[in-house]
Amino acid sequence: MSIGLASLQKRLERISRQYEQAFGIPPGDDWIVFKLQEELGELTQAYLAATGRSRHRLDGADARAALSAEIADVLGFVLALAERLEIDAEAAVAQKWLQYEKT
Repeated sequence: MSIGLASLQKRLERISRQYEQAFGIPPGDDWIVFKLQEELGELTQAYLAATGRSRHRLDGADARAALSAEIADVLGFVLALAERLEIDAEAAVAQKWLQYEKT
């Protein structure tokens, strides 16, 4: 399944608005930045657990599932934030990263 990044960015931002309503979060951009920081911490925890550097260790399918879920959360909140800030994430990645791609 292929989803364009611009379309995904818009969809995730709409979901973040639903999240605000469901949990009574005052609308605004700050909470997304704070939530992104929280999710990055959870990704770090999952990574440490998957690599055996935490008292909570994960391996195999459990490690992969935890890492996958946390990467999805980080990516989702990054794209929702980009949409709220009116930043075209795909263009930003192309400009910042793809310039180094060897052709």
